[in-house]
Amino acid sequence: MAGENEVKSYVRPDNTAVINCPHCKRQKEIKVEKFTGSKSRLKIKCACKHVFKVQLEYRKRYRKTTNLSGKYVNHSKHNSSGRLYVRNISVSGLEFTTMDIHGFEVDDELTVTFNLDDEQRTEVIKDVTVRGVRKSSIGCEFERGGDLAFDGPLGFYIMK
Repeated sequence: MAGENEVKSYVRPDNTAVINCPHCKRQKEIKVEKFTGSKSRLKIKCACKHVFKVQLEYRKRYRKTTNLSGKYVNHSKHNSSGRLYVRNISVSGLEFTTMDIHGFEVDDELTVTFNLDDEQRTEVIKDVTVRGVRKSSIGCEFERGGDLAFDGPLGFYIMK
């Protein structure tokens, strides 16, 4: 996650990234191939002499930061259930946190339900598969291909 004094830059398929100086607004394209797999945070000194940090983002799809409450049912654990907070969402999956974080394993199959913070408070119900269990969050992938998330209100919400 990019800190307060960090700039985020998305890495393109050709292994380049455009760095924007937060001080003078200059842009510079750099090759990041040598950092792939080893470094995602860089310290940059602009031509204006301003020094700042850059967080390289290698994700293939845009991820929207959220704070949405909801619930889950873990079908892989005898339909155990609990509350969750969706931290971010993309067209291919989501990341959430919960008080029961230790009760999850990679490949668990869940159904998550939450309401968007749009005007309609749209209810979203998605079947997901756990792809990562971290210290403070669970990363999940949507079932049946992530591009289906673009159908309807969820796709509009993510791109808004």
